[in-house]
Amino acid sequence: MESCLKVLIISASQKAQSNSFAVARYIQTNIFTQMAKVESSILDLSRYPALLDHYGTEQGSNELLAEQKSQVINQLYQCDAVVFVVPEWGGMVPPALVNLLLLTANGSAGGLPLGHKPAFAIGISASGGGTYPVSLLKGYASKNSHLTWVPLHGIVQNVEDFIHYPWQPEQESRFAQVQSRLQVGLKSLTIYAERLKGVREELVQLSQLHPFGQ
Repeated sequence: MESCLKVLIISASQKAQSNSFAVARYIQTNIFTQMAKVESSILDLSRYPALLDHYGTEQGSNELLAEQKSQVINQLYQCDAVVFVVPEWGGMVPPALVNLLLLTANGSAGGLPLGHKPAFAIGISASGGGTYPVSLLKGYASKNSHLTWVPLHGIVQNVEDFIHYPWQPEQESRFAQVQSRLQVGLKSLTIYAERLKGVREELVQLSQLHPFGQ
């Protein structure tokens, strides 16, 4: 029996019930649930506040931190592709996401949980921003994680209006065209994931010879 592709959607906001989580649910409902042989789940970083203390002084004795780190790393290992839904906070990404990316390095994760897995970035903004998270992530996030960015991405502006907009990606309005871009980009992500499954193990073995980028 052919197995399903597993897509992990990361809601990168540290705020509970955030717009990032709403967008994660939005694309899960309107895009991934409509795809055959694709399973999707959401990793909501607001549920793992201890990860912000990973590089603190008490990390050796923090049982909650160890438990939350294990839960998150396991989800990263189990997925075939990853979607980052990232709010723009003052032109930057939330610190919880930075810590998560640090945890994906070979030394922290006991391997490369995202190694050679395709990734899709979505930047979101309550106003007219959203571009900086995509630029920042594509600039450094693959260095030690060895994830593979697909060439497409999504930018969702005026997010509170967007998540209440009817799903009609075939239309010509601004929000409908964003829907279409997300639909095309995430379908592309699953194609990359399917093709990379057969070579990922070999590629990860090569990456582990030099796991830390120059």
